[in-house]
Amino acid sequence: MLLAGIILALILGGELCGYVFLLPDPSWQERSPNLLLRYMGSLAYGISYLLSLARAPLGLVPYLVKLFIFFGLRMRYEARHTSYLRELLNMFGDALNLVLSVLIVWWLVGPPRWQWWWVLWYLPVLAECVRLAAERIPTIFSAAWQLMPHRVLARHLQERARSHWAWWLLWHGFARYCRYYTLSDRARAAYVLQVLKQQAAGDPAVVHVLSYVHAFRIVEQKYALRGGIVRDVARGEIFIHAIWTADPWLLIGMALRRSAWVFDPRCVRRPFYYMSGANRLTSLFILRHAHYSWPYAIFQFGHEIRVARLHCFYVLLRWFGFDVERKISADGSFHNDQAIFWLKRHFEDPTLTMPHSLYTDEEVMLELLSQDVDATLPSALDIAVAYTYPLCYVEEVLLPHLRRTVAVLASSDTL
Repeated sequence: MLLAGIILALILGGELCGYVFLLPDPSWQERSPNLLLRYMGSLAYGISYLLSLARAPLGLVPYLVKLFIFFGLRMRYEARHTSYLRELLNMFGDALNLVLSVLIVWWLVGPPRWQWWWVLWYLPVLAECVRLAAERIPTIFSAAWQLMPHRVLARHLQERARSHWAWWLLWHGFARYCRYYTLSDRARAAYVLQVLKQQAAGDPAVVHVLSYVHAFRIVEQKYALRGGIVRDVARGEIFIHAIWTADPWLLIGMALRRSAWVFDPRCVRRPFYYMSGANRLTSLFILRHAHYSWPYAIFQFGHEIRVARLHCFYVLLRWFGFDVERKISADGSFHNDQAIFWLKRHFEDPTLTMPHSLYTDEEVMLELLSQDVDATLPSALDIAVAYTYPLCYVEEVLLPHLRRTVAVLASSDTL
């Protein structure tokens, strides 16, 4: 318990320091590629993958409950239709599941003892404890931080700084805090992205990923952004809630993770899977560049302990001829609960159809060329929006290829 308390205090103390004194600032120096951090990030992902496999038994009961809700109670239970109330319920469920798991293991093998067979029995519980500490503590801290009246506090401190030298010293010590939190929500989002791109100017890998991010777009709170459509791929905009701007480290994490680079066929071949494909790539990227947003990287490490085993699960099923995992949909969205959809389709409603996955270049070309050759081709933006491409790929690759093909077809017709 003492060790757990020390770890908790260190995490919370580090979080508080990072959110008050180390906020994004134009004075940040450019970062260069760091091989040591890349190796450490890869190691962290490997550890999270192994812990995810070790934690797998603890995921059985929650998933059986989800199956009962869906098939027994006939209630829709899609992870992408999340809400803050549901996230609180999930946290309560995590705590309950951990307590029940500890009681069951205790009943089977007795209290913890330093013996190899004891470690095997308690390993899933230990993996779950690491997951909760890494994933839930940053989440709870971020949520609590977002609810605080930072703009009021920052403006009050800024106004008081003119009245007395003691207040001026206090304001000077919290200069970054005041500079950031006196901004409007839209100004904060633009500020974070500008500072992030400035800091990453000397790191080619991060520059490449951020080249697909042009802005944050604030959407209404009622739109869930855990899954589904979370970005505008064509315009390079990442959707956020206004309250998220109170957490600049979350915005940096979103910029790095939800960049549309994976939708560029030059980076990832289309169509592609999410859990056994894009998720692994983006998670590795976050962990290898943890120094850009270490609070988000800690969360990502914990999140991978929860979901990384799905990569192994889906790949093994495909080896045995069961393609349970659906590819990313044509609109760029990902639907969770893949196994539920597969079970429903095979045992309840065989007519249930899957949404079309991302179109390949060949499919796009055929569809566009099926129109009248003499007709005017759609604009690059129209093609990018219709087929979920980054605009730069359409302008640099797809549209020139399409124009050359149209010119060849037109010349062959004249002959």
